[in-house]
Amino acid sequence: MGRVGSGELTSTSGTVVWDGIGVLRLRYDGTQAGLDPLTSSLRTRLGERILPVEALQSVEVGAAGLKLVLRDRADPLQSVTGSQLVMDPYDFPGVDQALAEQIARDVRSTLVRRDVPATPSARWLLAPPPAPDRLEGRDAILSVASGRLTFDYKRSAGRKKKALGQPWSVLLSEIVDVEWTPNEGRFGARGFLRVATPGTPVERPKPKHDPAAMLIDTGTDVDALFFAARLLTRIRP
Repeated sequence: MGRVGSGELTSTSGTVVWDGIGVLRLRYDGTQAGLDPLTSSLRTRLGERILPVEALQSVEVGAAGLKLVLRDRADPLQSVTGSQLVMDPYDFPGVDQALAEQIARDVRSTLVRRDVPATPSARWLLAPPPAPDRLEGRDAILSVASGRLTFDYKRSAGRKKKALGQPWSVLLSEIVDVEWTPNEGRFGARGFLRVATPGTPVERPKPKHDPAAMLIDTGTDVDALFFAARLLTRIRP
């Protein structure tokens, strides 16, 4: 079968638009009934993402829908979330399967023509969602300025939290990883954002005691996620 050219695939999660050349536009819908608050907020805030085929490892189509499998290190948002999200931003269920297969075939042939490897990407291929340089959490305020990340702890933070100084800052060049975990309302577990450096111990303190962690305030999970994704692009080009 010949190339399908451009195509637009509608899903219960949003829309996938293939330009027939090498770019996928992913448009998200956060208004679907029955979504949990985190998923609804994330979809609404994401709006649209631009995904070049070079960021893809494969395209899967099945009874459940169309799934885009990204290369490792292609997307800072996916890298910082891991498997923490209820909604996979690259999984589009409830699609026209015949059209999904046509688009998938065309995308796969483009991957072959461009000789896109399945290995981890050497650089970020998707931009992180917009995020400010300052983020207020439950026990600290994070800010990025002059090549440093600063933790300004609040009064509610304990002595162990302030063990490295108040405030405490670290050079962006010394940060080797960024971790984000959302609040889990059902279990009462607090979400957090934390960083790691070469000196970070293997056995880390709980986030409420960890100087390099900030507890995420209620309702700000997506703000913290976007801040973390942008921070990741600052420490890895």
